[in-house]
Amino acid sequence: MNRKIIILFLISFLLVDISYSFLQFYNTPFDGDMPGGIVPAEYVKPILENPLGIKIFKEHTTYANPNRFFSHWSFYTYFNSIPFLLQKTTNPLNSAYLSCAIAKTTIQILIIYLLALAVSGKFRFKLEFLIAAVLITPLFQTNGYNNYMGIIDPSTTYTFFYALPAAILLIYFTPFFLKYYYKKEFKKFKYLKIAWIPLALVCSLSGPLNPGVTLVVALLLFIQAIYKNLSNRKKTNLFSRVFFALKEIPKDYYFFLLPISIFSLYSLFLGSYNALAWEKIPLSTLYLRLPQGLYYSLTQKMGFPVLLLILLINTLIIRKKYSNEEGNKILKAFKWIGFFSFLYILLLPLGGYRIYRPNVLRYDTIMPITLLLIFIFGKTTLFIFKNISKRQKTWYIPLIVLVLVIFTNSDEAMFNKNKCERNAIMQIAQSSDSIVKLDGNCTVLSWTIIETPKDSELKTKLLKKWNIISEDKLFYQNSSH
Repeated sequence: MNRKIIILFLISFLLVDISYSFLQFYNTPFDGDMPGGIVPAEYVKPILENPLGIKIFKEHTTYANPNRFFSHWSFYTYFNSIPFLLQKTTNPLNSAYLSCAIAKTTIQILIIYLLALAVSGKFRFKLEFLIAAVLITPLFQTNGYNNYMGIIDPSTTYTFFYALPAAILLIYFTPFFLKYYYKKEFKKFKYLKIAWIPLALVCSLSGPLNPGVTLVVALLLFIQAIYKNLSNRKKTNLFSRVFFALKEIPKDYYFFLLPISIFSLYSLFLGSYNALAWEKIPLSTLYLRLPQGLYYSLTQKMGFPVLLLILLINTLIIRKKYSNEEGNKILKAFKWIGFFSFLYILLLPLGGYRIYRPNVLRYDTIMPITLLLIFIFGKTTLFIFKNISKRQKTWYIPLIVLVLVIFTNSDEAMFNKNKCERNAIMQIAQSSDSIVKLDGNCTVLSWTIIETPKDSELKTKLLKKWNIISEDKLFYQNSSH
């Protein structure tokens, strides 16, 4: 088949899939944390006023999420600007839903690009990069398997606190990965290098996962470098071996890993002053719940089992047929992903208990592992594509197509998910009453049904801020009022 036709097909597939995701995002309801983060609520104001959490030390006080400034700031800034720009071309309610869809789609495209870059080692939209992107994209589930291996959360707020920080962290480590895996220097990086320490700070003060992920990655990379250097000096005494092992660690390791590790430790320290109170459960109980969380993630839907099965097949093919330098390199990378996953899961209970994830391990907390598995799926599959014979492709390509079809088919459209919420908001906007009794029974800018008008105050403040309503109103959904 003509190369240009293949490239055109791959690009068309990506455009269709991304457009499909955009429509899914556009038809997703608002979440219950949006009013607090955008209006903002009183508990959010100290976060926005203290980027580095210095208030804790100056005033000897605590407040909510002191180590997540950049997630709160980006969320607040985005939704206090983009909806108003969109209102120049559409009505206020549509602009709010469009803003959510644009944010989620942009973050998804960014993560897919970074993963395809890591898989192919190519910056440009050439054949290898496009194949990598096509392999990765169907695994991003908006509905379907989202509750088990989701990257872009149904909640727009959570997307800013999980997927966006993950994307920023991927950006941070991309030059390091390209240099030490592909032996490629990012030519313009010498001009951007000055921005990497500030970026390390942004990574560390974004979302709940980045500090832990960073410290585990840094630990494993330093262990790998020290072990490699020790192996190269077997004939010298132990003191000399250790001294030279540390001395011979590349300077880039210190540049990329030390500042972000220090900032991550600071972030974890700030997090210990989080004023948000959660139910206290013994650490031993949380560890005992980990197997249940793992079992639940692996057995309720086909997503992870299918992904792990094809990874097993790919690994066996590479080990048996292509045990060359590149093949062994990929298998070694898979082994280190396993080490990371094991350590990361062991550390999860230290993050404490949350009522909405009673088994600790859930799709959002294991997002770093999911991203690594998606990466290694793309990497092993692309490697096999490039090395197998034409005859072997007759059975291998249909196998991979089947995997992609399973994921694509599972991701149902569900283009009416926010219909009830839309109708409820329109009812509030069109009503002449100051307190509106809603007809529907769906959530409206909330995690739960609003039973008393007072509980809707922050929700309607957001609707007024977005110009969806023009005057102060309250609403409720309980017939007893």
